[in-house]
Amino acid sequence: MLFILLIALLSNSANAYISGIAIQTDKRSTIQVYINGRFFNKQPGNFVRIPSKPGIFHIQVKVVNPYDKEWYLVRKDIRVEKGYEFYYKLVFVRGKRPRIEAVKRYPVYSRYFLNPALYNRHPIS
Repeated sequence: MLFILLIALLSNSANAYISGIAIQTDKRSTIQVYINGRFFNKQPGNFVRIPSKPGIFHIQVKVVNPYDKEWYLVRKDIRVEKGYEFYYKLVFVRGKRPRIEAVKRYPVYSRYFLNPALYNRHPIS
């Protein structure tokens, strides 16, 4: 009986979040993120990290363009794989609509997943 309970607890932890989505924008603008119609960040900010399971997601980002101070709704369909955090950045071009670009993917159990400040580091030349 105890063995069955232990197996049940271990299998439940195996269903935990094993992927992630991170979305970032400039410090001059703020974003609100909807994934599959569900609103994720109540406080508009410039960085959002969402734990997820693998699959296909419909991302909608409501963003303020820093050039014309207008709100835009940007949509993108993404596919998330097991064991990785997919990192996206909003790109602004003067006179055009913002767009979402995939930057890089990091393993979930890495130091990048735990510390968002490491995303912004640049190599020293």
